[in-house]
Amino acid sequence: MSKFAIKWANVISDNKGKVLAYLNSILKCPYLAEDALQDTFIRLSSMSHTQNAQINNATSFCFQVARNIAIDMLRKQSRESLVALEATHVEYMSDKDSDIENKVESAQLNRRMDSTIRKLSTRHQNIISFYRSGRLKQKEIAKLYKISPTLVNFMIKEAVHSCQKEFLAH
Repeated sequence: MSKFAIKWANVISDNKGKVLAYLNSILKCPYLAEDALQDTFIRLSSMSHTQNAQINNATSFCFQVARNIAIDMLRKQSRESLVALEATHVEYMSDKDSDIENKVESAQLNRRMDSTIRKLSTRHQNIISFYRSGRLKQKEIAKLYKISPTLVNFMIKEAVHSCQKEFLAH
């Protein structure tokens, strides 16, 4: 392992929880966040000596590279979903698959919830993102953030209350 790979491994190791939470807030999926973190390490450790010499703040640069990778992943997902949608043959869809109104309403509701959640603190957003994805339990989220499960539950209830209040206002 090169000295730069070791350097980047240490930067990522020291900031792993924060970088994963940041990536999850972008990707809305802890598994994709882990993939993005791995891609971040690969990209950083493969940089040349000259590129490494130009970096003033390794941690900040690590977050920037991770963010760019996450955005690339979202763009790729978006392109893939468009291709999948174009490839769908309408004549082969069953009635239960073609309930477009429910899908549109669900998408609108999700957008409104996302908009409301973006108004919360970054920590709230990250915790809600982990919780909404369904891949982490409240105890696991609490352990990740080094807070009590009760506080996680309280923060989730705050977010739900904010969404309800926002929806009633509109």
